[in-house]
Amino acid sequence: MRTIIFATAIRYLTPVFLLFSVYILFRGHNHPGGGFIGGLIGSIAFVFHVLAHGSERTVNTYFQLTVFHQNRQENHSRTKYVWDLVGANTWKRIQPFKSASWQFYILRVRPAYMMATGLFIAVTSGVVGLLRGQSFMAAWWMEGEIPIIGAIGTPILFDTGVYLLVLGMVLKLVFTMSKE
Repeated sequence: MRTIIFATAIRYLTPVFLLFSVYILFRGHNHPGGGFIGGLIGSIAFVFHVLAHGSERTVNTYFQLTVFHQNRQENHSRTKYVWDLVGANTWKRIQPFKSASWQFYILRVRPAYMMATGLFIAVTSGVVGLLRGQSFMAAWWMEGEIPIIGAIGTPILFDTGVYLLVLGMVLKLVFTMSKE
């Protein structure tokens, strides 16, 4: 099912799916929806991307970051060092650096780490109630509101944890199945 039309459509629809999943995540603590359905919608974007481009390209595009680093002693000024570092990590990503002074590190987000982080955030949101002398998972809201999101509290932390947990589980399943 790797056609040019499908691959082009997925390239444009992936950000739309991801933005909609984040919208559903933040909508969830005031209305039905939230972390679970937002995580499923977000994972649909990556499932379609794997179908269109393969799991290796999806991992390299969305879950892998190459960070370039240069030894500071070679540059004379701090400003030039910072400018070269920002340039290497943003604008010149496509061109590999052939100079021996540049080193790079590859940071990869693995689905298992995403699941563990989501579980940690969800449990931590419940512990806040215990620390305040209330029952486990008792809601606590901060004073003040953010204009688009609304009031921030422990339910949004719980939904964020569930979002990451569901997204990580589906990604692990999809990446494992696409390798076979």
